[in-house]
Amino acid sequence: MGKNIKPRSRGELFAFVIAYSLVLFASVSAYASCDVLKVNGANEWRPFSWRTPELGEMKGIFPAITHHVSETVPVRSEYGPDLPWNRLFALLEHGSIDVLAGAYLSAERQAKFELSHPVHEDEVAVFIRAGMKAKPDGLDGLIGLRGRAPYGVHLGEDNNKFAADNLVIDSQSLDDIAGDLEMLTDGRFDYILMSRSYGKKAVSTFGFDGQIEDVPWTAARRSVHFMFSKKSPCVNLLPEFNAVIDEQLQTGFLDEFQTGFDNVGGFRNTSTTVGKAAE
Repeated sequence: MGKNIKPRSRGELFAFVIAYSLVLFASVSAYASCDVLKVNGANEWRPFSWRTPELGEMKGIFPAITHHVSETVPVRSEYGPDLPWNRLFALLEHGSIDVLAGAYLSAERQAKFELSHPVHEDEVAVFIRAGMKAKPDGLDGLIGLRGRAPYGVHLGEDNNKFAADNLVIDSQSLDDIAGDLEMLTDGRFDYILMSRSYGKKAVSTFGFDGQIEDVPWTAARRSVHFMFSKKSPCVNLLPEFNAVIDEQLQTGFLDEFQTGFDNVGGFRNTSTTVGKAAE
């Protein structure tokens, strides 16, 4: 026979109710202290985040996850304006914005911010002119060449140091990706370091097939995360974000989003529109 369950005394029951109520109150208070979630992110980093040319709204994988979280907790999301990448990190560090919707993992960022579970892994590749005689077969093959890279590209601690010590790389926003690709074909610089999926889509979208190619080797593989300010009351939402990220990964939503991006256009400076899969 099973053991008899001893009924709780009135004092024990009262203590249990008080403890449970405190947990609920703490949870509600955490959300209440974060009335508005101030979000910002990359202006043109598909499929992770971008702004529509007409309304300036943020679209992409990270805004989609943010929207889902906002529907499950009583918090309104507010997206900030297009700002330089370095300024976004400064604002995040000081708590002027609550969360950055997508950035590469690095040890420095882990120390400064609270990071979500990884949402995606991005492959950083080197794009060159197709007719280049001596094609680089590694980062050391870029020595002596002129390069370009969007703000926020991170090659890992060792490769970043190598690049800083040995390479000439002009950091730009790459908002005008068509113009940058044209300058690459014109020889005004020799390579662009950027996301392989983003770059290949841009090359195809803007008609540079056969003129620009990505090298077969990978410069870096970097996980991409939400990054919360440690000074923000909204950092308490991090478990909610992690839960949604885990759910979306399990259901295959993020893979479908990537496929939708690969199959449609929709760059900022072209009339091609993004299909529903990338909304």
